[in-house]
Amino acid sequence: MRRLSFVTLFLLASPAVASAQGSGTRAVIEIGSPDFRPYPLAIPDARNMAGGATTPSAETITDTLRWNFTFAATFKVLDPKSYLADPAREGLAAASIKFEDWVNVGAEGLIKAGVTDAGNALKVDFRFFDVASGRQLLQKSYRGKPDEAKDFARSFSDEVVEFLTGSKGIFQTRIAAVRKTKTGRELWVMDLDGSSARPVTKNKSINLLPSWSRDGSELLFTSYIRHNPNLYRIPLAGGAPKLLSGERGLNTGGAMSPDGSKVALTLSRDGNSEVYVMSSDGTGLKRLTTDWGIDSSPSWSPDGKRIAFVSSRWGDPHIFVMNADGSGVKRITDRGTYNQTPDWSPKGDLIAFTARDERNVFDIFTVNPSTKEIKRLTQDQGNNEEPGFSPDGNHIVFTSTREGRSQIWVMAVDGSNQTRITKGGGYTTPAWSPYRK
Repeated sequence: MRRLSFVTLFLLASPAVASAQGSGTRAVIEIGSPDFRPYPLAIPDARNMAGGATTPSAETITDTLRWNFTFAATFKVLDPKSYLADPAREGLAAASIKFEDWVNVGAEGLIKAGVTDAGNALKVDFRFFDVASGRQLLQKSYRGKPDEAKDFARSFSDEVVEFLTGSKGIFQTRIAAVRKTKTGRELWVMDLDGSSARPVTKNKSINLLPSWSRDGSELLFTSYIRHNPNLYRIPLAGGAPKLLSGERGLNTGGAMSPDGSKVALTLSRDGNSEVYVMSSDGTGLKRLTTDWGIDSSPSWSPDGKRIAFVSSRWGDPHIFVMNADGSGVKRITDRGTYNQTPDWSPKGDLIAFTARDERNVFDIFTVNPSTKEIKRLTQDQGNNEEPGFSPDGNHIVFTSTREGRSQIWVMAVDGSNQTRITKGGGYTTPAWSPYRK
């Protein structure tokens, strides 16, 4: 069905780093600066504040921090084997840190964590320092249970990213996807690193094309639970899905508008696949496209004024853009013979899409909707399909068969730092959640 209707049918952008110098000046990463270089960051082992050997919570804190900032290509996490500092002598306070040792290994930023385990209670203290000035830039403490250790590390990682960039971090966001099972295809949701994966649907039917509600509390998806491919919404916690559109034929590709008031979708109620829009409760259906070709896969611009979609009205499927009322249709891809699955960046500057090349291999590309400039992000590594932007617009999630079965991968918006986040395989059509409220 995906082939017939064209899909039913941090990493942060390059920054320049200015280290904090003098009082009142914080470290700043200027996203998109031409003199980019990764920000060198040291993350020593989290310290057991009670003394003695490390604890499982401390190890989780260390591993999570290092994964986060390695994943974010803006940062360069320095090899712990290169560290000169003596962990037995250094504490969390600036007065106890020999910053010269960190300067000498090339660090510009330093993250320290202290962990206190007391039975079923956990306290974690985080500090972030500018190494050159020796100043503490951030401090945060968390209290909870040991199984919250990873959440605490993600939260502080987001704090550091927002401090340096002015943009919210994405380490607490999630990925929804479809996973093939023995009895059908179910919706799954997982943390950014692929952990804590769990099914949202368990109906043993064919469930497809998840997308998120604007508050991240629900998923929209197409399902055959009533035998026809209908559009539903379901709470993230699971439960009974609610029917949104049950027209005859395809009801698919549901995408909620940025303000959450409308849903764009693909219907074939009139015999041909067309793009429609309706209120988020399923009422007020309005047809937007009227061409003879197949029109499908709508994706909203971040201001809600335009919609990208796929159309075969000129023969091969290509990416088009129209106003939210269906007017002003413009073709924006003029290369390739099979372009599909558009997703509009939250920044508004790019649309990611899948294209088939001359070898019948699928890869990920981006196109600037204003200039029509196209850039290729993947190549010579199996089939790479179904891109979706992160809420900061600097990352792309996609599926790839480069290791055999289809897995979920994430990369920087320029195609660098490609990272697999799933195990086991069988995943398709990933969708990145909004920021957590």
